[in-house]
Amino acid sequence: MTSPSNPRADRLQSMMGAEGLDAVVLSHPHDVRYVAGYHSILERWQQMEPMAAAIVYADPAKPLTLVIPEANLGLVAVLNKDGDACTFGELRTFDMLNFCEVSRYIDPDRNGGQLAEDAGGMVGAIAGTCQPDITAAIASALADHGLAGGRVGFDEHRVSARIAGTVPHQYSDVLDFMMRVRVVKTPGELARYRKLGKLADRIIAHAGSLLHEGADWNDVQARICDFMVRHEVIPVDEGAMLFGGAYEADEFIPDLFRTRGNRSLRSGDIVILETQGIHDGFWVDINRTAVVGKASPEYRRQHDILRDAFLKMVDALRPGVSTASLPAIGYEHLKAHGVATPEKLLVVAHGIGLMPLEIPLAFPAAGLAGVKEGFVMEENMLISLDSLYFGAKLGPCHMENVYAITAGAPEPMYAAPLELFEAVDAPQPAPVH
Repeated sequence: MTSPSNPRADRLQSMMGAEGLDAVVLSHPHDVRYVAGYHSILERWQQMEPMAAAIVYADPAKPLTLVIPEANLGLVAVLNKDGDACTFGELRTFDMLNFCEVSRYIDPDRNGGQLAEDAGGMVGAIAGTCQPDITAAIASALADHGLAGGRVGFDEHRVSARIAGTVPHQYSDVLDFMMRVRVVKTPGELARYRKLGKLADRIIAHAGSLLHEGADWNDVQARICDFMVRHEVIPVDEGAMLFGGAYEADEFIPDLFRTRGNRSLRSGDIVILETQGIHDGFWVDINRTAVVGKASPEYRRQHDILRDAFLKMVDALRPGVSTASLPAIGYEHLKAHGVATPEKLLVVAHGIGLMPLEIPLAFPAAGLAGVKEGFVMEENMLISLDSLYFGAKLGPCHMENVYAITAGAPEPMYAAPLELFEAVDAPQPAPVH
């Protein structure tokens, strides 16, 4: 279907028959990157309307179609500079504001290099003429490939509605379908995540090295961001790391999502180290707990009980097992070992990719069903296991790892120890590279 081969697009195509689909039109940035590898800074601007699309046909004789602004032909050459990161069978182009008009003008004073030559070489892959906008380009491709009257799946209903007058079709919503497709990884994706895991280990170690009594939390966050960017990891936002709560006087107020540090760190403070960023199209999601100074024996015992509960849940990460069974394993272990309020244990198991919560359930999957109903694990899924204890008596304990589901024991993607990190030494300058 594509040249060169594209296992992710092939996987999607192999599952389309069961859905009765003749074609799938994808315009969400996550889906476009999934099937074609295409991405640009435009997607990170979070425009309300799509800036690229990919079309996969059920007929293997039809090419994977990538729809992009004509001005971005050079970007595809950049993406493929060191390999086949962006793959497709044909290109469809459209005008983006007046960028494309300007790019068509040949500057006689510019000497093109290899990238310019590579970009020029893609002209032969362009089918049809440049269209005035993305929906016109999609409609042109569907019409040319005989999809009028066919059953076409879309991840954005507005695209379907816009082209219905030009190319009549039977609409199908493929949001849930795409989640099922993406949640099982290809061998190439697993190899990419193993590489990312090594980066995540370095990031979490660097984050721990920055903690010390008197440290400014916001400065710690900024330095972690700097470290991530220098290692080709894009922080999810300016914070880079979840704090998991805030301090009011000497009391830790637990909170699931980020709160800004409002005072310098003190001896005995608990810090939740959860670095979050994106590298090579995959989400970094690693979580450890740290204490500034020496932890009390009572708190260390609580952390170790949670760690053992976590390992019991990890042992249950097997094909055919439902993620809904995991919270009870952790709860029973905490209860059996006398941890106060075991009900404050939050356990979530989810697939992971360019977005962190890939849960293959019917929309909306991020509600209570995501945990209570859960989903059955399959071989080659990437599962992030979150174990977050919010008990207030001794303070919170959090840990999280990503595992590849195999026929046997799950394969950990991160090597960072699950032990409690104690920041007892003065911080040492960490090397940038």
